[in-house]
Amino acid sequence: MGEREKPQDWKIRQYYEQEEIVERFLELGQYREVVPTYENGYGQRPDTLNFPGDFMQFVEDDAVAFHASVERWRNPLLIDSVSNLDDLREAWDLVIDIDCDYSFELAKDTAKLVIEELRQHGIENISVKFSGNRGFHIGVRAEAFPELIGDEDITALYPELGRGIVDYIRENLRDQLVEKVRSAGYEGEMQTDEGLDPYQVSDIENDWGQRHLFRMPYSIHDGSWLVSLPIKPEEIDEFKKSDAEIDKVDFETGFLDSFEDNEATNLAVQAMDFLEERREERRDKRISEDRDFERPDEAIDEKHFPPSIKNILEGLEDGRKRGLFILVNFYRCVGYGMDEIEAKIWEWNERNDEALRDSYVKGQLNWHRKQDEVVPPPNYSSNGYYKDMQVYEGDSLEEKVSNPVSYAFRKVKHRGDSDDEEEELVCPYCGKEYEMESYYKKHVQECFE
Repeated sequence: MGEREKPQDWKIRQYYEQEEIVERFLELGQYREVVPTYENGYGQRPDTLNFPGDFMQFVEDDAVAFHASVERWRNPLLIDSVSNLDDLREAWDLVIDIDCDYSFELAKDTAKLVIEELRQHGIENISVKFSGNRGFHIGVRAEAFPELIGDEDITALYPELGRGIVDYIRENLRDQLVEKVRSAGYEGEMQTDEGLDPYQVSDIENDWGQRHLFRMPYSIHDGSWLVSLPIKPEEIDEFKKSDAEIDKVDFETGFLDSFEDNEATNLAVQAMDFLEERREERRDKRISEDRDFERPDEAIDEKHFPPSIKNILEGLEDGRKRGLFILVNFYRCVGYGMDEIEAKIWEWNERNDEALRDSYVKGQLNWHRKQDEVVPPPNYSSNGYYKDMQVYEGDSLEEKVSNPVSYAFRKVKHRGDSDDEEEELVCPYCGKEYEMESYYKKHVQECFE
């Protein structure tokens, strides 16, 4: 980062005006969100790229870089107008982001380990590109995955399955990567309270979220001013960053442009089994935590509430009675008294598309007032609740805990509960969360390389 000066604007424009690059961008950009980056920040979302004129307008407006969604949509421009993105999502590609700030050679070694792991699962059509700065992106096209896993549509398993595949690969490669990092001389940087973690040094990023973006192949990186250049997997060892200077690139190699039907089935099934094993481990570990909460002395601030609870609080069209049940139990567990809960419930009821009858709300509140035992709301995995109500988002922390109350307790434990706490440090483009502002700012500046 910062090693090369920014090329003159006319040179960037001249680069993007090449016929081959326009064709590459249009080919990959079909049915995806496409987000340009300008000198002063990101372009508006959602946006898309359908015709050469669309791309040239971005270039004329002095766009310097471009990102695209891993998800493919029926119509990307409708994203902000639908409440359930599953209804709009048609497919999603697997794009694995390798990021190593310590050693570019170690980034190469990590990329080769990931490629070999994919091949061990029967995948031959693997796309690779230089990220543009510190690592590589490795891609498997959506069509390589089965349409169904069990009786579930794979498009509805996003982002959980995408994140799960990466976690599964990380688990399988952990020991090998520890040795790679140790050999590279960075053993000290792997040290954590829980042992050696190679992903502190050479990360295989797993913080996928809704509308996750990656730097488009042949886009310039607005930091290094190098091109995010596709290469063949066997070219990784010989690749040098200088090969990605804008005066040197050709457009011979594609990215996410080849596949064999269902060749990634084994990987998807193994990852689903891995996810279920992890869920069972978490359920066993936290069963007492979820059923024996100690109410805090002071009520937990709403800024620490999980996304699912916040979505309910915005008001519901369906599931209002279930929403009432969840909210009262949640509020009680996180330290609110019944008088305050009652006031909040009446305010919430007004935000529903159709308010619950006053008599029903009063009856439920009176019943809860008579209960001495504080019982948590249903777990995230409970049938008929969060996911069926379409309020579950499954951010990185919701995936790790089994109950909304656990989420709030974790937030307070890790972030504190001071009145002057700043907003949560969450990247607006990839959803990655940070606890330290310095790391957050660095990530946002260099995101999607």
